Amino acid sequence: MFLEKGVGEKKRWFYPLSSFLLGIGLSIGGIWTIFYPYIQQHFSLKIVSNIVLASTFLGVGVMVFGPITAGLIIDKYGPKIPSIIAAVSAISGYLLIARMLTVDTWDSAMPLWYTGSFFVGFGLGLYGCTYSTTLAKWFPDKTGLATGMGGAGHAAAPIIYSPLIAFMIRTSGFNKNIFIFFAVVAFIMFSVIIVFWKNPTHSVTLDLIRKRNEKLLDKVSRSSRDFTLREASRTSYFWILYTTFLCSSFAQMFFVQNASLLIIEGLEASMGREQALAVIVPTFLMVVGVAGCVGSFGWGFIIDKLGGPWRTLPLLYFSAAVLMLLFYISYSNVALIMIIGFLLYLELQGGPAVHYAAVSYAFGRKHLGRIMTTLQGFSIGIGISTGPFVGAYIKDVTKGYFWAIMIAVGLRMVATMVSLIGLRMHKKNRFSVPVDNGM
Repeated sequence: MFLEKGVGEKKRWFYPLSSFLLGIGLSIGGIWTIFYPYIQQHFSLKIVSNIVLASTFLGVGVMVFGPITAGLIIDKYGPKIPSIIAAVSAISGYLLIARMLTVDTWDSAMPLWYTGSFFVGFGLGLYGCTYSTTLAKWFPDKTGLATGMGGAGHAAAPIIYSPLIAFMIRTSGFNKNIFIFFAVVAFIMFSVIIVFWKNPTHSVTLDLIRKRNEKLLDKVSRSSRDFTLREASRTSYFWILYTTFLCSSFAQMFFVQNASLLIIEGLEASMGREQALAVIVPTFLMVVGVAGCVGSFGWGFIIDKLGGPWRTLPLLYFSAAVLMLLFYISYSNVALIMIIGFLLYLELQGGPAVHYAAVSYAFGRKHLGRIMTTLQGFSIGIGISTGPFVGAYIKDVTKGYFWAIMIAVGLRMVATMVSLIGLRMHKKNRFSVPVDNGM
């Protein structure tokens, strides 16, 4: 049967390795911010929040509709069907945005910009759930490492795309060819998943663990009670993760999706808008792409070494809050922008690996797709879909990013405190799975 054809357990490392390359090809979210100033110039706009609002549509697709749709499909049918839907959606979105750049007025372009962004986000949301759930199923013994490799591909995408897009804009201008190129890449990448990926059977998963380490099998059997979504939602751990995911993602998207405009604000007085946009922003995205790649892979390794996400989450959230504040204080200095930006993205891009591992670590793997997508869709999804617009709107109202950054730092500190509550409960219970605490 077509759905059962794919790479088997003897070559299971194909999945994280290919997900790394697929992530590089498909993950355009990290560079979406580079388009905002060019769209602003293209349509002669003064207010940026209407442009950044596309991030809301992108985010709703990436973290709400995409994951929820994939979660309903992948546990039963595997990765092929959600990938087919993802390919159609993402390609359609890129072509709509390409069409946007052929119209003359912002009123005509705006529906195409928003709709195209949603379809792109929906396709990438389907992929995000598909790759993370598939890797967790194939690697119950090394979930952090496997998902970290997949996340590293996402983080590495700006390393490739930032100079490539800068070159395309410099040589032929900001036009539809950029998004047609993205559509072609999406077709190739999704074809790999459709042909080669599949889900392991439950017996294969247990055999993988048994062959490697009998003690690890005992540990996983004891700590991997498979919660249904209903059971998981009644535990305190579920709502602790919900709160931390929501606060951290809202703060992160405040920053990430406004990064290019934030840098221009800091450097415009000293070097001019054009120089900052043409040189500093692409260079910054390349630098932070390297950092994100290292951070995503590194945090996945740290999860396994520290003994789980409860020990990792507070460190991740707190360090990012401090670095956001330092970045804003020093954003008029190019060298400090690059150094602090590198360290900040080293932290921020560890989030997906830690979050994915936290859900499977806490609630088991049998219903992983549905629990993960529901939890993240209504926490990270809200943060991603609203954070960029709120940050840009605050900038338009207050004529600067100061209050947006202060709110982002505060939300990260809230996530830190709540995750510390989870760590304390984890130590008290002395188990790696949650128990029902009456919620």
